[in-house]
Amino acid sequence: VELVSLVVLPIGFLLFRGLPDRGYLLSKIMGLLLLAYIPWLLASQGLMNFGVGSIYLGLAALSVPAVAIAVLKRNQILSFLSQRWRILAFEEALFLVAFFAFLALRWANPDLWHPFRGGEKPMDFAYLNAVVQSTTMPPYDPWFAGGFLNYYYFGQFMVGTLIKATGILPEIAYNLAIPLLFALTVAGAFSVVYNLTESLREGRWQRGAAWGPAAAGVAAALLVVVLGNLDGMVQLVQGAGRVLLSSESFPAFDFWRSTRMMPPDPPGHEITEFPYFTFLFADLHAHLIVIPFTLLAAGLALNLVLSAREKGF
Repeated sequence: VELVSLVVLPIGFLLFRGLPDRGYLLSKIMGLLLLAYIPWLLASQGLMNFGVGSIYLGLAALSVPAVAIAVLKRNQILSFLSQRWRILAFEEALFLVAFFAFLALRWANPDLWHPFRGGEKPMDFAYLNAVVQSTTMPPYDPWFAGGFLNYYYFGQFMVGTLIKATGILPEIAYNLAIPLLFALTVAGAFSVVYNLTESLREGRWQRGAAWGPAAAGVAAALLVVVLGNLDGMVQLVQGAGRVLLSSESFPAFDFWRSTRMMPPDPPGHEITEFPYFTFLFADLHAHLIVIPFTLLAAGLALNLVLSAREKGF
């Protein structure tokens, strides 16, 4: 992932020219998307089997425009790096801290199962294995012999691309993909808000402390991926109250209660997921995989607005 983000960095430098940090973190998300799209297109059109060869061919194809941009814009890129290296180093550290922090959570509970019928992990793992073992697209259907997967699978294909490229076993890669997607979500949330606030600080509307945009970006990342639901804090306060006031033992944490925000009458199974629960539950499903790519779309939209502002539109 770091290699791919480095390869596409010149492309991001040109594409995200409206953003103060030139989309350094967004390039990590974009790199994974582009790396997977090329071998998927080749396999879908019957031009080349999905495998290590098509993946590295895709990486080489990305390298061509990246090298060209790096050569043509080398003075601008070097000037940008000399001026902005501190925030880029901070962003890289934030990405790595987020990855290893969530990797520690998966390390503590690596079982790809949940007591309630496994959650969606059996289905997700079946689809992931189908993608990895298929050489043409769409993948084979793991539930219907001789059939093809009639389901949205490109999220699993992106993970499968990393599995094919590295040779890591799928059952191990699953527990690496969740922290990666968590870290990419942190990166996307930070990038959107940092670039928005930094553009305001440097614009004509307001002046502020140099560290303000970075602090706003960190706050945004925390609000998106950790503090999206306050029921956990409510349970801690309620449990502490029972211990202090009634001398009762601290109750077990209700993992599911935080996702049941709909009225209980009539009873149902409506679930109100929020990103931290989604990553903690760790179903490698489309609604999880899409989160960082949604933030990439938001970053692209912000880039369009800021680029238009610079041109006076």
